[in-house]
Amino acid sequence: MVLQSRMRADMSRISVRERAFATMTVDVLYQTLQESFRAHVGRALGAGATPDEFRAVVRATATSGMTRAWRALNVLDALPADLEQPGTRG
Repeated sequence: MVLQSRMRADMSRISVRERAFATMTVDVLYQTLQESFRAHVGRALGAGATPDEFRAVVRATATSGMTRAWRALNVLDALPADLEQPGTRG
């Protein structure tokens, strides 16, 4: 965790939103679609991304595995409504 934090601190060339999209992509590819995926979706929303944008990110992973992308889209559809509205996360 400390190493990852230091590495992220030096990532000034990509935005928080872009990093959230990248980590969402990793979650889809590794099928870590529980807490990790939810946290990264929340981070993307907190950084100004829209639900349509992060769905597009997930759909873009279909080239690496249609079933993985399909499962992730199902998880997105099942997320609570509070993740759909930026600023309402606790």
